Amino acid sequence: MDRNQQYLTMLLEKVPKWELSDPQHLDAFDKIKNSLANATELHDQLKALYRVSNLSDFALGLMWIVDRVDRDPSKLESTLEEESFVLNLLKKAFGGSSSEPAVPDQPFGFDFPQAETMSTPSDAVESVPARLLPDGTASLAPPEGAGVEGSEANFSSTLEKLLEAVQSGSEERTALLDELTLQAEGIVAAQASASDYKTFCGYLMEFLRYVSANQLFDDIRVMNLISNVYDPFSQWAKTDPSVRSGILEQSIEMLRDFKALFE
Repeated sequence: MDRNQQYLTMLLEKVPKWELSDPQHLDAFDKIKNSLANATELHDQLKALYRVSNLSDFALGLMWIVDRVDRDPSKLESTLEEESFVLNLLKKAFGGSSSEPAVPDQPFGFDFPQAETMSTPSDAVESVPARLLPDGTASLAPPEGAGVEGSEANFSSTLEKLLEAVQSGSEERTALLDELTLQAEGIVAAQASASDYKTFCGYLMEFLRYVSANQLFDDIRVMNLISNVYDPFSQWAKTDPSVRSGILEQSIEMLRDFKALFE
């Protein structure tokens, strides 16, 4: 078990799981925790978790924490903030704070696909039910609006919220910036091949980290840049994939050279 896996395992052990009152949710969390602790390759298991119905945000949160640990050798023990962050993502996954509350007769479950497929579940979690479709059949595929492609609308929505928060000076700026960074990191990690989407998210992620590290939330240049890249991305997200070519080029160029604005 490497340092990142050990850190994540210890963090999940400290999450106050008793706040998950449903026994099925407690059991699902324990199986997730054990699968990650025993994974041969942590990043592959997190990517598999990202593809599971309702668990994409939770997986992105764990990816974000692992990335922070990887970049900071001094991080040896999880913080209360991280533990609360993970608990909130769990509650959202189980329907506790989601905009679409869980349906009582639709059991929550998860399954880990093998590395690049969605067909064969891992033995460690084979007893947990998959998400049920309206016709009663089980499916391991993410529901509409989830997964890499479905994340486009969610990503655009978070980017819009961040822009509004920056424009208004809202205290939510920091949380939204962290959330958008988390989403961007997950998209970059989940996309195997190069694409404008992956490139855009990669450069945006670098920009957001720079803003956070230098506490530039009140800088007018930050608001202007976010505004300038939001409109093209919003248009791209709403456009049919077959005719998207070129829409993000200018935004990607601005993000690639963002440091020139602050010199």
